[in-house]
Amino acid sequence: MFRTLAARLTLLYALLFCLLSLIVFVVVSKSLEARLLGMVDLELREEAEEFANILKVGGLSVLKQQVQLESEGEDVGEIFIRVFDVEHNSISSTDLKAWPVLPDDFDLSRQAKDGWFETLSDPAYANSVRIYSRPLGDSYTFQMGTFLSENEILMEHFRRTFATTFSAVLLLGVTIGFFVARGALTGVQKVREAADRISCGDLTGEITFQDRAEEINSLISSVNHMQKKIKTLIQELQDVTNNIAHDLRSPVTRMRGLAETSLTGEETLEDYRGLAGAVVEECDSLVGVINTMLEIAETDAGVKPLVLQPVDVAEIVRDVVELYSVVAEDKEIHVALKITAQPLIVEGDRRRLQRAFANLLDNALKFTPMGGRVLLDARQDEERVVVSVTDNGMGISSVDLSHVCERFYRADRSRSSPGTGLGLSLVQSIVRAHAGDLQLVSDETTGTQVTIRLNASGNRQTVS
Repeated sequence: MFRTLAARLTLLYALLFCLLSLIVFVVVSKSLEARLLGMVDLELREEAEEFANILKVGGLSVLKQQVQLESEGEDVGEIFIRVFDVEHNSISSTDLKAWPVLPDDFDLSRQAKDGWFETLSDPAYANSVRIYSRPLGDSYTFQMGTFLSENEILMEHFRRTFATTFSAVLLLGVTIGFFVARGALTGVQKVREAADRISCGDLTGEITFQDRAEEINSLISSVNHMQKKIKTLIQELQDVTNNIAHDLRSPVTRMRGLAETSLTGEETLEDYRGLAGAVVEECDSLVGVINTMLEIAETDAGVKPLVLQPVDVAEIVRDVVELYSVVAEDKEIHVALKITAQPLIVEGDRRRLQRAFANLLDNALKFTPMGGRVLLDARQDEERVVVSVTDNGMGISSVDLSHVCERFYRADRSRSSPGTGLGLSLVQSIVRAHAGDLQLVSDETTGTQVTIRLNASGNRQTVS
């Protein structure tokens, strides 16, 4: 019955309501009881004060006459009066037939000038008795009592009224609480339905429900973002699968062709060695593509975490330029290096950053004609380290510019050059893993500039 969250919340609301109602009942009941008792005490005190004045003005005889008059009154069954001498012997009283049980002793320690009150509860009485005793001068003690029947009737009426009201309000509260709980969980229900839909492979729709609670809206936004991310990843997976089928088919086909040639031809041992060498080269190329794909996937998924440490980007850039100096000399390309004197420290993975910068320089040298120029600029811009690689080679068209970082994507003008179309994809994955950003600016007539921005040490952000 209480397996659903709505039912549990309703039960919790009901229990809290009962607890608060009980506290209110106890507080109000005690307060009302004290108030009613105080009113009775005030009446008894005023009556006693009148008798004290009678004794003071008229003496004991007049006091006895007044007590006798009270005994003949209509409310003799509701009140009693007794007067005691200094020995605590009764010298005057009203008719006590209706009062079979009354206290006989007097605690002298309680005999204050203003008197004292006590409440008598005895099986002989249907109701409790409130008694007030006080000294009358130095020789007499006055005692007066009355039933608390009216108080108890009022308290019983209060308890019944409270019980009736409590039952009605509890029923109403449980009903309202149930609908409020269901309303509050409507957004959660929408999220559950969306999760069920996603688990069945339906990624077409978003949750459009808007809840009054900010927490539910935040949850809905997160689920919608997750759905978009899953949809994007699946689309990327499909694209990668298609690209693998297209781009990996060529080296496999070439290897098969070489193998068939070795089986059908009558080549010499030297020819076979050449064929075997070609197969090894194709295998190495294929392994390189697969390793690059795995590294991109691991970097994007965070499966292989970064080995973060303080690294000097300026030093890495210098090492990369030195590594490709021979390639640049062979193509007669002038590689210019513009680096600030101070270290450019970032919290990063040295190996992956080195590979990212190497890929950028490799691309620049690959697509820059002989006699061209490549500029590497490394500097610190406020709280970010900026590295840009600029060449004056063949640019990238505006159509291709937004796709060059996609896996296996190769612009039409670059298809004649060796490569797999994974270089910029890997660079982008590495930069994202470092909470940086990658920017490409290109013109088909003047060349391309690729800029990487990383957070300087002490300003690293968390990748979401």
